[in-house]
Amino acid sequence: MSSATPKHVQLADLLREKIYSKQWAVSSRIPSEHDLMSLFGVSRGTVRRAIKSLVDEGLLVQRHGRGTFVAKPEITHPAGMRPLSFAESLRQQGKDYVTHVIERRVTKAPADVARELGLETTDNVLLLRRLRTVDGEPVLCQEGWSNLRACPGLDEVDYATTSMFDAVEMCSGKKIRYSDMRYRARVAGKEHGRMLGCEESAAVLVLEQNIHLENGVAIEWSSTWLTPGQAIVSKAYQPE
Repeated sequence: MSSATPKHVQLADLLREKIYSKQWAVSSRIPSEHDLMSLFGVSRGTVRRAIKSLVDEGLLVQRHGRGTFVAKPEITHPAGMRPLSFAESLRQQGKDYVTHVIERRVTKAPADVARELGLETTDNVLLLRRLRTVDGEPVLCQEGWSNLRACPGLDEVDYATTSMFDAVEMCSGKKIRYSDMRYRARVAGKEHGRMLGCEESAAVLVLEQNIHLENGVAIEWSSTWLTPGQAIVSKAYQPE
């Protein structure tokens, strides 16, 4: 191993490549700490730091008393022609989730929010930040700005028990029809790393949605930060 790069980083790179190259299959048990120490000539501390990095990335999972395994996405979310409701996605997978409201307040629309929602900067919007957990572990953090002009009463809903999609359709009297979606790879950073329970340097997937009602009005502009190891899945068809 090179002396220029910390040994645990080099080891993590080597182990990561074994996963990416399929040398270690999904759900397979990787060599023990002792075996990795012997194989690569490093200390136990180096092995543990390397493994922790890959656990934080969602590539490995540790099971008490059983060892460390190559992870498979335990939570997936469908991407298709309709807007993506993470609450509905978790329900369909039988995940018993809890929603924690981190922040909610009514404020004047910042310039970029006003542009995305087709509002004026003098209009009120609802800022809502939520953290969802499954079995006590964080799975996603959502931050959204909602159009109160098109959806009065949205700021009075209990979001610990009601999803945003349900609240929008209840308050507006209209159906959610479509959304513009953008997927981005991001470094978690200090704040989101803390909320998602991962290293601030961990790579995470962020889905940005601009959600519209059936009359075309933009109702919510949101970003959803997913913990490492999750996936967005869809089907693609070759034209005939």
